[in-house]
Amino acid sequence: MSSVTASPSIDGRFRKEKESDVLFAGRGEMRARCRACDWAATPLGPVSGWSQSLRTTVGIVLATRNPMFLFWGPELVQLYNDDYRPSFGEHGRHPAALGIRGKDCWTDIWDSIGPQLAQVMTTGEATWYEDQYLAIERNHGLEDTWWTYSYSPVYDDDGSIGGTLVVCQETTRRVVGERELVRLLSEIEVERARLSDVFRRAPSFIVAFRDVDMRYEFVNEAYYQLVGHRDILGKPLLEALPEIRGQGFKELLDDVLATGEPWVGREALVMLQRTPGAPEEARYVDMVFQALTDADGSRSGVVAHGSDVTEHVLARREVERLLVETERLLAESEGARSEAVSARTEAEAANRAKGEFLAVMSHELRTPLNAIGGYAELMELGIRGPVSVEQRVDLSRIQQSQKHLLGLINQILNYTRIETGIVMYDLASVSALEALAAVAVLVVPQMRARRLDYVIDHCDPTLRVHADAEKLQQILLNLLTNATKFTHAGGEIRVSGSARAGVIAISVSDSGVGIAPDKLAMIFEPFMQVESGYARQNHGLGLGLAISRELARGMGGDISAESTLGVGSTFTVTLPAAL
Repeated sequence: MSSVTASPSIDGRFRKEKESDVLFAGRGEMRARCRACDWAATPLGPVSGWSQSLRTTVGIVLATRNPMFLFWGPELVQLYNDDYRPSFGEHGRHPAALGIRGKDCWTDIWDSIGPQLAQVMTTGEATWYEDQYLAIERNHGLEDTWWTYSYSPVYDDDGSIGGTLVVCQETTRRVVGERELVRLLSEIEVERARLSDVFRRAPSFIVAFRDVDMRYEFVNEAYYQLVGHRDILGKPLLEALPEIRGQGFKELLDDVLATGEPWVGREALVMLQRTPGAPEEARYVDMVFQALTDADGSRSGVVAHGSDVTEHVLARREVERLLVETERLLAESEGARSEAVSARTEAEAANRAKGEFLAVMSHELRTPLNAIGGYAELMELGIRGPVSVEQRVDLSRIQQSQKHLLGLINQILNYTRIETGIVMYDLASVSALEALAAVAVLVVPQMRARRLDYVIDHCDPTLRVHADAEKLQQILLNLLTNATKFTHAGGEIRVSGSARAGVIAISVSDSGVGIAPDKLAMIFEPFMQVESGYARQNHGLGLGLAISRELARGMGGDISAESTLGVGSTFTVTLPAAL
């Protein structure tokens, strides 16, 4: 009977495979790759020659669920576990990184981590790095990454430092998220400050109350003016305005907070102490109380928005009083009955029309328009919840339309005031050039948007007119706005000033569409608009020139116009020269 003896080479290969299978036994991608790796071809040599310290450390690395990486020997040969595997990215160094030298693998960051590893290998001192930035090539590109990791020495069987153990976590997502959060919070603060400034400067009053005691959380300038600039912010309503007690407003606010139903008041009478120590004064306000709803649906406060309409109410009542007085005088004038009846009829019709006009404009148009603008601003602030980009565009269009319509209404009211002679003029010496400069700030951006050239042809800085500075600027603004609307893109608007015989003339010329000769004589009439295809694209009431002429005449001057159809127009304001 014969026996067969295994050759030494076969026996050695068997032992190698056996030791490798035992050391790397278990489930997982990296154990499988370690079993399949030809370690004899690496600087570490076959597994049979590994020290016990290396074997123990490799076993710990492969069994740990925390990302770990091992550099071993003078060549810093690499091993890593399954949880470190995702750090390489989808397409990159893995699996080629297993068993190769560190400097051959990490060519992109070796200048950073090489000295760190050398320090541990030479001194034996462990190191710690938190949110360390490294630009690593992975996923077919250079990526900004951040890591928190420690380098710890691993001692070999003979007591020398055999390698460096890396325990790490990639913190890129957290670091990037925190930086993005800081950026977004900064942008939110800028936007919040901008919206807060808009609310503070709004012509209508806006105030926000919080909690059951209706504590003032936000107050704008218009509200401060209404209540006499008292120190009210942060105080409960009845403490800040004690005279409000018993007038029913606290109860209305409580009801809106409890039910969520808004309250709308027209010409609501409120008695206020406008200055410290002064007697209470009757004020009339149009306002809306609206509950503030938090993200969870609960109501935590009330917003009050509205306008002080005291002057309008008093003006209407004065008209009504005059009607009653007229009737009384007519009744006493029996001898001139026919003439009195005619005068009374005309006075009644005129005053009734004016009263009705002011009432409608004040209550039926201005109040809801102000409310529309206020609520659009509240929605932009995010009080009703997050606002999308598309919704913000829609809110902007709502506000533009509201401002346009409110501007038309204000034009009619301004013309009515001028027509009734209630406009007051504060006449003084005004620089013509400074008036033009003040107006240019408002209209030059519109001109640039339409690609128009704005030229100050000539205006001596010493030219001064005897005028109301605000009303002169209103006239010039009307003329420059008209010139902008009726001049094609690429055209020119030119202004000039000159003096002659005690009169200062300021001219505004454009290269626009011009005015037909049969229309030129009528352009200063109220509600007059030139009927042409181009003109009808520029919506308005046709009151700007009428108002401007009446303002100029009220200051002892006038406005004239010259135009050639298809060539352009020149409007000239003449006012007395300042002495």
